[in-house]
Formats: sequence, structure tokens, C-alpha cells
Amino acid sequence: MNARTPLVDLVPRSARCYAGLFAGGVAVVGLLELGHALMPLVAGQTTDGRVAALDLDGEGSLAVWFSSYTLLAASAVSLLIYALSAPLATAAAKPSATRRGIWLWAACCWTAMSIDECSSLHEAFMHLMTRLTGERLSHDGSLWWVLAYGLVLSTTGLLLLRAMRRAPAACLAFCSVAVFYGIAVLAELGWLTAKDTFGVMLEEGCEMLGNLSLLTALALFARHTADEHRRSEPLVRAVRFPSPQGEPRLLPSPLAEKVPAGRMRGRGEQPDVVKHSR
Repeated sequence: MNARTPLVDLVPRSARCYAGLFAGGVAVVGLLELGHALMPLVAGQTTDGRVAALDLDGEGSLAVWFSSYTLLAASAVSLLIYALSAPLATAAAKPSATRRGIWLWAACCWTAMSIDECSSLHEAFMHLMTRLTGERLSHDGSLWWVLAYGLVLSTTGLLLLRAMRRAPAACLAFCSVAVFYGIAVLAELGWLTAKDTFGVMLEEGCEMLGNLSLLTALALFARHTADEHRRSEPLVRAVRFPSPQGEPRLLPSPLAEKVPAGRMRGRGEQPDVVKHSR
């Protein structure tokens, strides 16, 4: 029988699947950016002069939904990597099992960021630190949450990049996350451009692309981990036992090859294990 965990079969192996995931996400980001750019054309027909669903700078918009959903999916993929790494870490050295816990921490970070997209926890943190210290550090205090996010995410990112070093494609996608997030933060602070329509589109667009790149990087590493899991497990198809008449009995398997069972102690005679050739 095949001892492979069912979780391995949930991970797609085709590169087209991951390319389609990223391309589809980019298309959604482009549509959201286009909707924000065209919002003034229909804003005059509303009571408050804006369309909340298309406003990239507002709460409760489609952009917030997309970012929150993407981060929540990234959290789920991190948990999947943690589960797939369990057999590999058990068979490897003890430090490998210890480093596996970084994926649980990463899942918690992405979940917190997903909640923050919907509830603006970073703004509450900004007002709390401004009230406690009496300092804004910038014109509106945004630097408080930028520093907190930067400290946590940079440390977590370096640990994850080390864990993903065996998967070059995942590392490349993960490095692009830092680039997109960095541009989004600089645009948020007003250091790249003014907080006009273009500035909002640049900030929110880079933030959504960063979240999408994060999900893609984690999905690629999940595929790498699943492939390692597949290579580490034998596929046993049949067992050969002597019959009472002395003739061996074997389940039919046209692709099977005979593998010696080694020393086996117990009742009865030693069977020959037949294994599929890969």
C-alpha cells in the first residue's frame, strides 16, 4: 500500500498552476487599479461623491477584501508546509524539527496581517504609542506601526528565506515581497510621491502585489516540500509469501521489481517485498 500522506496529493505539481495563480492575481490587481482610476467618472452620481467598493484608500473596499483573503490563504499554505515538514523533520536531525516551528509563527503573522487589513489594527497601535510616548515620530504617527511591522516582518522574512534556500523559485518570489512592501511603505509615508490618486494607486497596488507574491512564494515552497516528501517514501505494491505448497504467491504488478526484505524476525517465513520502480 502507499504510505503517502493525503496532504501531499493536495499540492499541485505543474508549474502552470503557479504561473496561473500569479497571473490571475495580477489581473485582479489591475482591475482594482482601473476601477479606482475610473471612480471619478461615476462618483458624481453617488450621495457622498465616492464609490466605497472601488476606493483603494478606504475601508471595506474590494482591495481590502483581496489583500485579506490573500494573506489568509498564505497562512493556510504555511500551515500546510508545517504539516508536510513533520515526517521530514522527524527523520532528519533534531535542529530541523526545531526550525520547523517558524512556519507556525509565519502562519500567525499572516493571520494577524489579514485581520489588520479588515480592522486597521495598525492605526490603533499607532494611536496607542503616540498616546503613551507623546511622540508621533512623523506627521501623523504612521512611523510607529511601520517600525513595528518592519522589525517583526524582517526577522521573520530572514528566517523563512533561510528555510526556503533549497527552492530558488520560491526564494526569488519571496525576495520580491520585500521590494513591493518597501515601495508601498515609502508611498504611504509620502517619501516617493504625494498622497494623490497616483500615490494611492502606487501604495495599494504594491501592497496587493506583495501579498500575492507572498502567497506564490509559499505555494512554490509547498510544492518543493511535497516533492521531498514523495522522494522520501517508498511505494510498496505487493508482498510475496510462500504458499503452503511451497510455490510463491505474488499480487500481479507489471512494473514491480523484487527488493530484498533484509533481516526480518518474527513468526513464519520471511517475505520478499515487491516495490514499484520509479
